[in-house]
Amino acid sequence: MTPDSEPAASNNTMDHEHRVQIDLIVTLEQGLALGKSHHLLLTILEQLVEFTNIHFMSEQLLMRLHAYPELGAHEAAHDQLIEQSHRVMADFSSGELSTVSTELLLLKQWLIDHIRSDDYAFRLYVNQQTD
Repeated sequence: MTPDSEPAASNNTMDHEHRVQIDLIVTLEQGLALGKSHHLLLTILEQLVEFTNIHFMSEQLLMRLHAYPELGAHEAAHDQLIEQSHRVMADFSSGELSTVSTELLLLKQWLIDHIRSDDYAFRLYVNQQTD
């Protein structure tokens, strides 16, 4: 992804966190393609899952602070992404590397779509509230 095509969401902090998530996924994809060690890739995958959990908590707190009416649906979408990341972790841990590459691609696309639609809708909502 180039800087021009980066998905923008709610604010600079959130956008930076989204970039970190996408960078971690890209690093995993590249590591798999280059045959990096299982231990290194597992460490990066654990970082991705942990960082994503923290990011979602902070994003949902921000939504609560703004009384965002779509919070429930947004939380459900986050739960789906967390479930998908846990499937990737389970498949990777069990050595199912053939499915991991496909799952990472789907995870990255899901995340980008989520940022460009759901997170962007939250950005619009916040901007309307502050106008």
